[in-house]
Amino acid sequence: MKVAMVTGSTSGIGLACAERLVRQGVSVIVTGLVTDDDSLHDTLHRLRHAAAAPSEGSVKVDFVPGDLSKPEEIRKMCDDVIQLYPEGIDILINNAGLNFVHEVDGYPDDKWDEMIAVMLTAPFRLTKFFLPFMKHKGYGRIVNMSSQLGLVSQPRKAVYSAAKFGLIGLTKGVALEVAAAGVTCNAVCPGFTRAPVFEQQIRQHATTQHISIEQAEKCVTDAIPTHTMNTVDQVAELVTFLCLSDASSQMTGAAYSIDQGYTAQ
Repeated sequence: MKVAMVTGSTSGIGLACAERLVRQGVSVIVTGLVTDDDSLHDTLHRLRHAAAAPSEGSVKVDFVPGDLSKPEEIRKMCDDVIQLYPEGIDILINNAGLNFVHEVDGYPDDKWDEMIAVMLTAPFRLTKFFLPFMKHKGYGRIVNMSSQLGLVSQPRKAVYSAAKFGLIGLTKGVALEVAAAGVTCNAVCPGFTRAPVFEQQIRQHATTQHISIEQAEKCVTDAIPTHTMNTVDQVAELVTFLCLSDASSQMTGAAYSIDQGYTAQ
């Protein structure tokens, strides 16, 4: 039985990844900041219902809280996971993310600190903690959720790009260090995807540009070669392939785009 930890998995891409994994018989540790207990209860119920063998109780879904911007909470999260699974995890999906769009010359320092902490430092700390367990087993899969903006950038998104570019660099270096240990490490680079972070961006863009939500969305789809946004399930399918398919066992150290052709332009 494989065990996966998916950060930022109470909604969006992370939740879609968690659901696909449990349907494939993987026990999942859900993480994320929670402001609504009822919503968390519904999410865990949904995942447990989706488990491949719920009647046997073999596929488990656990929630481990923690703020990824705080090193002491990351350490507690890791300790809590080891209490559940003393031999560590097999799959680590560093998915948690956030965004704040602004020009660099007016960018709040605390937002820079938070963005880098959650999307670059936290993946480093979690990888550092769990990697020895994977190496000991001779098996592990790490997937870091980067972005099309980890390959190119845009005005007002320099800080987001800095974190996502850095995450690809971390991915490549880790992959090389563990290439002979049965552990793979890859990055996934989604384009525009209908998920909470994207919806927040659209609302922010509509407000700053004094346009409607519909107009803001059209600005996005007009810039996409396929004129269609990703679904969270499409991204989760790629992540699951990298984690579970035998065909992906020799795929490591790469950044896989699922960006509707955006970075080909």
